[in-house]
This record gives sequence, structure tokens and C-alpha cells, in this order.
Amino acid sequence: MSEAVEIRVRPLTFEVEQGAGGLWNPRRPELSHTLNAFQLALPYLEPYFIDAIRGGAEHVADPKLKAEVLAFCAQEANHSRQHKRYCRLLQRRYPRLKEFETSIQQSLVRSRQTDPLEWRLAYTAGYEAITAQLSRWMLRNADDWFEGADPHFAALMKWHAAEELEHRHVAYDVLRAVSTSYGLRAKGLFGAMKKTLADIVPVVTYMLEVDGYSARLDSKARRLKLRLQFSLELLPAVRRYLMPGYNPAHDRSPPQLAEWLSQPEHMVAAASVDPNLDSSSDALAAEV
Repeated sequence: MSEAVEIRVRPLTFEVEQGAGGLWNPRRPELSHTLNAFQLALPYLEPYFIDAIRGGAEHVADPKLKAEVLAFCAQEANHSRQHKRYCRLLQRRYPRLKEFETSIQQSLVRSRQTDPLEWRLAYTAGYEAITAQLSRWMLRNADDWFEGADPHFAALMKWHAAEELEHRHVAYDVLRAVSTSYGLRAKGLFGAMKKTLADIVPVVTYMLEVDGYSARLDSKARRLKLRLQFSLELLPAVRRYLMPGYNPAHDRSPPQLAEWLSQPEHMVAAASVDPNLDSSSDALAAEV
């Protein structure tokens, strides 16, 4: 049975410049840089997703899904804006990140220019499935991951995770409106997984090198353990996604999501409502 969750556009902003700027949890350097590397692509991935979803929405007849598309695009636009600020902060300590970021950006530009809409939607839906599962993992383990961590980064990630779970079905539903091909859906998922790993691994290695961890045996062991945990966490989501009757709206969310959503915006740690930010869907999405 699907969960009825409203997709809500929140004009939040995060003072990431006041945070750690890299090693946001000194107890967990490998986790810190894995999440840092994961979001390096987000300032460019989110506009890529918005472009694909907007193109696919032209084939959508359901007015409810059309409204959800607008909210999806607005949420993703604000994700792009907030993570772009954080990535600029990371580059002060890790200057080579600009090279990795440029490579990611160029690959997405090429895809928008050469890949058909159906493939870009399948890639988007696959990536959204990955991030939804990672969001469940993060919210379930937030107390451990963010204990003693930079509160600005923690607030940013919890907000993003919550909104990923709110709109987890939108990309999939738009893909289904354009193409019902099972093979395309599966290829999009595996394409997103392959590209994500290819982007993340060298970035994590570089950032750990800068901070003096890459040659340490204890760090290598922790990184291997984290990769295993990542794989075991992702496997059930991959299995569900590949089932013929899959529907992401039926995926259950952790109780921590409801706890986060129940907080008034002014109570979210290290976040504030920007009174100058137009929170309408079109206004936010137009910025990317």
C-alpha cells in the first residue's frame, strides 16, 4: 500500500559556510568523504533531472502527477542551489575537486545533447531509486552518522534525504508515462549505478589523501567496511526495482522521516527560511 506524502516545497537555506568544510565528522572520515563525493555531482545532476522530467511531463495526462512534477522540479532546484554552495566550500580545501566536477558536468551536457529523452528519464528514475534507498539508510542511522558532526552539514543532508523520499515516485511515474519498457528501466538503473560509482570512488580517494588517511590501514579497513554496508543496503532496493510490478510509492519510509517532516521549519537545526526566496515551483526550477 502506498504512503500518502505531500511533496512540499520548502524555501530553506543552510549556512554551510559556517561549518567544517570537508571533514564534517572527524570520527568518520571515510563516511564524511563518501557523502562529500556523492554530492559533488548534484549541482549538475539536479538540472539534468529537471530537464528530463519537464520533457517527459509533456506526455503526462494525470493532473495530480503534473502538479507533483512541478513540486519535484522545485525541490530539486533548491537542492542544486544548496549543494552548489557546499561544493564551492569544499574546493577551498580540496582544489582538485574542480577537475572532477568539470568532468561530471561535461558528461551530463553530452548526455542532454545526444541521449534520447527515454534514456535520460530511465537514468533519472534509476538514480532517484538509489538516492531514495540511501536516504532511508541515512535517516535510520542519523544519530550515529551525525553524532558530534557539523550541524550545518547534518541539517543539509537530513533535509535532502527527507525530500528525496517525498518525491521518490515522480521520476518513475513520468518514465512510465513515456515508456513502459522493462529493459529500458533496468538499463537506466544499472547505468546510474555504474556512473555514480565511477564518479565517487576517485573523489573519495583524493579527499582522503589530502587529509592523510588514504595510506592508513585502519582507514582502508573502514572504507572497505563502508563499501560492503553500502552494497548490502542497496541490494534490496535493486531487487525491488527490477520486479515487473514495482511501484516506488509502495516502498516504506523509516519512522525518522515522519519525525523530520513533523518539525516546524524554524526548528530544523542549522537551517532557516529565506524570506527573499520565492518558493513557487516555477521560480525555483527556473534558476537551474
